[in-house]
Amino acid sequence: MRGVFSRLRAALTPQVLMLLAAAMLLAGTFAASRRETGGATELERRIGRTLSGMDGAGRVEVVIMTRSDTAASGNGLGAFTGSGAQAQEVACGAVAVAQGADDPLIRMQLEAALSALLGLPASAVSVVTGGN
Repeated sequence: MRGVFSRLRAALTPQVLMLLAAAMLLAGTFAASRRETGGATELERRIGRTLSGMDGAGRVEVVIMTRSDTAASGNGLGAFTGSGAQAQEVACGAVAVAQGADDPLIRMQLEAALSALLGLPASAVSVVTGGN
């Protein structure tokens, strides 16, 4: 048992502790922002309602993962000239939980629709069964 604690103590370098603290801070910020908005963004709620309207889908809830991206405004040269660049959130993945997703055809249709709505490749979209 002593060997385990000594290895653990050796692994917890200041860099590892800083990374753990940063990860906990980010997780807390993400959780707080989700609670403030009622757990879902307006876009997630709208897409969930749209997908729920599909035959056989049942109730659908959507979570969209985003990343911050700097997009150039105006003539498209802002990224090169250093002017006009703004940070914006860009969808990079999505997960939908649908009651009807146990049917492979429904799941494929939901994945295709979610992919099309967000402009994401199929590999960045996942639809799973749930909410029964």
